Amino acid sequence: MTALQVKDFPDDLYKELKECAAEECRSVSQQTVYVLREFLRYRKNHGSVKNALWAAPLVTDLLSDEEKAERAARLAKRKRIMEELRERGPIEVPDDFPDPAEMIRQMREERTEQILEAVGDLEMIREAEAAQASQAESEKQ
Repeated sequence: MTALQVKDFPDDLYKELKECAAEECRSVSQQTVYVLREFLRYRKNHGSVKNALWAAPLVTDLLSDEEKAERAARLAKRKRIMEELRERGPIEVPDDFPDPAEMIRQMREERTEQILEAVGDLEMIREAEAAQASQAESEKQ
């Protein structure tokens, strides 16, 4: 998916976008995509940006009754889930719980081994690693 970076984005506009995203239970990124998609859809229906701006109602006015109902249901579900999470309180993590970074590192290594094994290069890599380790050991002595 393409990334979009906006330079010199006004602070006040970002603050408003962030507040709107929070109200809609979306990230700023999700809200930005949503607002742009809705605006471009409205622009397409009106033939130009100028016509879309002059005729632009609230974004929620652009939604069909079905879309409004789906949106309300999603919002209610998100609120219910968030309330359940708040009621549960903080999660106690045991002291002996594995380090997340280490778990990710191990999973990446396993995935790399699976890929190399699938393409037939795993043994060659292991031999090269063993040779490097042996060379490093002999240089220490």
